[in-house]
Amino acid sequence: MKLSNRFARVQHLPPGTGFVIVFWLAASSIACAACIVPPAMQASLKSNPTGEAYTSLGNWFADQKQFDCAANAFASAFRQQPKSASLAYLWGLSLYSAGHDLKAMTPLEHAEQLDSSDIRPHLVLGALLEKLKMRAEAEAEWRAALAIDPDSAPALDGLSQALLNQKDYAAVVALLEKPFGGRTRSELQSLNLGIAYAGTARLDEAARVLREGLNTVPDSLPIADELSVVLMLLSRTEEAFAVLDRALEKHPDDQPTQLLYLRSLVSNHSDKAPQFARKLLANYPNHWEVLYLNGILESREGRYEPARLHLVRSVAANPTSFKAHNALGTVLAQLGDLPAAREHLEKAIALGDNQPEVEYDLAKVLQRLGEPAQARETLRVYQRLKNLQSAKTQAAGKAEVGDQAIAAGNAAQAASLYREALESDPDEPLLRYKLAKALDKLQDFAGEKTELQQAIKLNPDLAEAQNQMGYLAARSGTPADAEGYFRAAVHASPSFVVAWVNLAATLASEAKWKDAHQALDRALEIDPDNAEARKLSQALAEAHAGP
Repeated sequence: MKLSNRFARVQHLPPGTGFVIVFWLAASSIACAACIVPPAMQASLKSNPTGEAYTSLGNWFADQKQFDCAANAFASAFRQQPKSASLAYLWGLSLYSAGHDLKAMTPLEHAEQLDSSDIRPHLVLGALLEKLKMRAEAEAEWRAALAIDPDSAPALDGLSQALLNQKDYAAVVALLEKPFGGRTRSELQSLNLGIAYAGTARLDEAARVLREGLNTVPDSLPIADELSVVLMLLSRTEEAFAVLDRALEKHPDDQPTQLLYLRSLVSNHSDKAPQFARKLLANYPNHWEVLYLNGILESREGRYEPARLHLVRSVAANPTSFKAHNALGTVLAQLGDLPAAREHLEKAIALGDNQPEVEYDLAKVLQRLGEPAQARETLRVYQRLKNLQSAKTQAAGKAEVGDQAIAAGNAAQAASLYREALESDPDEPLLRYKLAKALDKLQDFAGEKTELQQAIKLNPDLAEAQNQMGYLAARSGTPADAEGYFRAAVHASPSFVVAWVNLAATLASEAKWKDAHQALDRALEIDPDNAEARKLSQALAEAHAGP
């Protein structure tokens, strides 16, 4: 979240001509040099030291980006007007802008208490608490701000970013999917929603949202970069290149976008790659990835000695890159330096290269070095990885067709396709969950339960599977089991409103009234307008007046 520019950072202004008196920071414990007050304000304070005079002084210091001095002035003003929420807020904001995060919390919280309708202290506290990594507290502040103004761009920016940092993609989608009141999403909201859609494999929606965001903010490099990646994943390569071309027209010297473009050109074997690679090499002669990609292109052309030179420099610049070690090992094998080739290929594997091809290349080198037993073992590893890779590719294709079938209302066909996918990739928890959803539509509840149990065994943090298991347990009359599953769901995804409502209902059925009210309160904090939560709240009020 960006605050007002005048509160963005501390920049102490040196004393200037005409500044004749000193305003000492005596109202707080902040250690700071003297604050120089201009003559007109000196006279006003001397003749009439009111809260308004100190407020004017605080605003003046803030305009000069002297936030320690501003904080002291606002503190003095607040002492004279202790019921002013605005002064408490300005005091806290100045402290936060000066980098005194912990000191800022007290006046900001006081501002919230003095005026519950003022969104500003919630916004600053959200940013402050996120900075301090107090994420649950920060999320509560963002949601409190949205309860005041559901259209608040800073609150939506802050909350969506916090949820994205937790990889809670479903919560980001729920927050941003339908803009309140037909508003336009901010740049950060478009980016975060696009990433969340991509994170849940909804690539078409991701491309749509990112394209809309880029139309709204044509100069946005983050959106352009993310859109190009999504378009690549959708095999819309030329569209991706066009997006990057336009981005670089507007920002010709942006290194991350240049690197992304070169990476994309090389991976797609574009004819434009060699020329662009040479251009970036001239601009960034010591950048490890530029050296690496030039080496890749040269090796493809059979120019192994130039490739070796670039790859040696790439490895020296970034010794932890398994890609550079792998490429160098392959080039050295072509040049006949087998011991060095083996060293770099083994180093690539040790650093985490799990592609089958590196095992195959190493096996060939070992065979040429006269080590047939080790070569055979390496080939077995290669074959295992290759089979696994092929199986996952086949499974992904079947699952995609299954998704289309379930969207079209054909649950039987979807279930069949998901089962075929699982034959190739039996350890993918998301596939198990998708099959369970299809079986639920077919009313095969025993089969659904089996698949959900398998999904949870493979990934206990799959919140949707935990929630559905809780629903099945509640329906079968075992509320204690249901409670456990719902608690696991909200632990895995703290913003999962449906699971919080289900947990509250289950706790109420167990007569755990206090816990039920707490779970329901949490659901309403997340989504104050949730119809199911409000309905349950009314039912609890009628059945049990208090916790």
